[in-house]
Amino acid sequence: MFQVGDAVSYGTSGVCRIAEKATLRLAGRPCECFILRPVYDPSMKICVPCTSQVLLDRMHPLPTRQELLDLLREPAPEHEPDRETRKERYRRTLQSGDRRALLHMLRDLYAERRHRHAQGKHLSGFEDSALREVQTMLRSEFAYAWGITPQEVPDLIARELGRDPAE
Repeated sequence: MFQVGDAVSYGTSGVCRIAEKATLRLAGRPCECFILRPVYDPSMKICVPCTSQVLLDRMHPLPTRQELLDLLREPAPEHEPDRETRKERYRRTLQSGDRRALLHMLRDLYAERRHRHAQGKHLSGFEDSALREVQTMLRSEFAYAWGITPQEVPDLIARELGRDPAE
């Protein structure tokens, strides 16, 4: 289980430090909670009730640099040609927070963006939004693992994938 002081990944909030474990009143009842502070936005505070398995399941141990590299270097997934199926897959992946699935989604979206760019087209609104969201979710983990700023992560990922960061 997690302890005060641990760094964890929490849903779309990215890397957070467990600042404390406190008993708070939620819905008029005392409830033990983890209080998380996002590493890259310490002004924000997140309360995770220890009684909510759904919210606790959003807390994940942080990967090592090597684990992230290994996942990033896995073969690219096969692109789903059906737009609606792809949209649903992306939606489920973003909700799951599964790092491997998120990295596969990122690679798929990068490849699709490159493919459409070559045709003089852009990603659909949904795909563009999904790309921004997956980048946001992964950015803090990469930054934390490499000891760099979140703004430097897109260049790092582009280099690792052997692509121009401007793509």
